[in-house]
Amino acid sequence: MDSRLLDYFLRVVELGSINRAANDLHLSQPSLSRHIAALEHEMGTQLFNRSQGGVSLTEAGRLLSDRARPLLSQFALLKDQLGHTSGQLAIGIPPSWHHVFTSNFIERMLTGNPGVNLRVHEGVSHILRDHMLAGLLDLCIVPYSSTPTNGYQQISLVREPLIWVGPSKDGLVFQGTVPLERLDNLPLVLPGRPNMIRMLVENSLTRTGMVFKVALQVDTLDLCLDVAERGLAHTVVPACALAGLTDQRQLTWGPIKGFFITWALNENEARTHSPAVREGRSAVMTSLQAALKVDTWFGAEAVGI
Repeated sequence: MDSRLLDYFLRVVELGSINRAANDLHLSQPSLSRHIAALEHEMGTQLFNRSQGGVSLTEAGRLLSDRARPLLSQFALLKDQLGHTSGQLAIGIPPSWHHVFTSNFIERMLTGNPGVNLRVHEGVSHILRDHMLAGLLDLCIVPYSSTPTNGYQQISLVREPLIWVGPSKDGLVFQGTVPLERLDNLPLVLPGRPNMIRMLVENSLTRTGMVFKVALQVDTLDLCLDVAERGLAHTVVPACALAGLTDQRQLTWGPIKGFFITWALNENEARTHSPAVREGRSAVMTSLQAALKVDTWFGAEAVGI
């Protein structure tokens, strides 16, 4: 299918009129009508209800409208990657790794491999997994899974404790080990399902008869910490998230007893031949080894490196 047909379709949806869309696209009205008819023929169904006042979506049209925008975004990214096949590296990294790993990894790649076109995606684990399912990432660091994403090979990297974080009036304070019972009926700010940390906390509390209580769902690490600092809720983060905090933050924290997360590197099997991907994999391992030697990553230990 010509992706322009979807662009034309979405413009008609946005403006509610083939005439207005044709004018905006610098096409004649008959020409745009033929394009829309071609798309409907391709889809095998009617997408618009026509009237003198304009057009409205059919049920099939609404479904296509909902799905078309992410499809076009993926197509644009794929087109860009194909244009830089040998020198392109797309890597997904959790935002909690920013201070312990990401900046140093980027510096290592840019200074040691100036010919590589580097694209870094920072996002929570379930968003990065969606990118992997779409085949958009060459390398990706997410929690270890017993069922790896199809098309990706998985290598364990590092194990670290999960940390309870709450408000404090005395700066950044280490409280010591925290029992799971501390989270019973405690208002929490966490990412939404199917985030792995969220599901681990929720399942562990409900399995033991305790109350899992979500005050707010957000997919931003900094916002979780800000909400906790204001005393509006508590949160659970990986230990690496503490590396970016200063002593001036009004937070108290402690590792949850028996709770750990293991991170793994996932590599797209269709891209293992690429020199850029090989260099990226090497830079990940080197940067991670350097990060573990510095005394800023609480409780972290290498697993597969």
